Amino acid sequence: MSEKSYHHGNLKNELIEQGLQYISTNGVESLSMRKLATVCGVSSAAPYAHFKNKDEFLFQARDYVEEIFSAELEKCIKRNKDPRNLLVELGVCYVKFFIKNPHYHRFMFSIGRIKVDEFKPFQIFSEASRNLLEALGRDEETIRYNTILMWAEVQGLTDICTVSDVFGKKKLDKEIERVLKSVSV
Repeated sequence: MSEKSYHHGNLKNELIEQGLQYISTNGVESLSMRKLATVCGVSSAAPYAHFKNKDEFLFQARDYVEEIFSAELEKCIKRNKDPRNLLVELGVCYVKFFIKNPHYHRFMFSIGRIKVDEFKPFQIFSEASRNLLEALGRDEETIRYNTILMWAEVQGLTDICTVSDVFGKKKLDKEIERVLKSVSV
């Protein structure tokens, strides 16, 4: 890529995107700010205009992916026509997002612990779970444990789908939905 492609202020996002691709292929340990600049075809000083160091890059990259992922989940909620099916739809959206962006998945869940109570995608999922389970008359403990269980099911399915072609490509949405419905509340 040439520096010309960054004339409208998108260098920071391009650095993050290219950095995440690099990490996906080579591992987080091998990334340096100099390598990031090389991958993006910019001067070695350019990344420092956006990130103080590699740790700050990783922190901002995690925030970047979290925001994009959260926005996808929120779009799914807005498109939802049947509140009883919202958790399944969120699960399908979750899995499909990471199938389309496996480098995001590898990055988000490999660079350290996520504090789920501060993780916006979990908050979105948790709120949808709480709304459904409260409407079904579940108590607080059941809501908590069922939410964790449902999140684990979606995350596990995502792990499987991002590393294998377990369903094939033909009817992926329907297959994911079928699996999630078979384990739903």
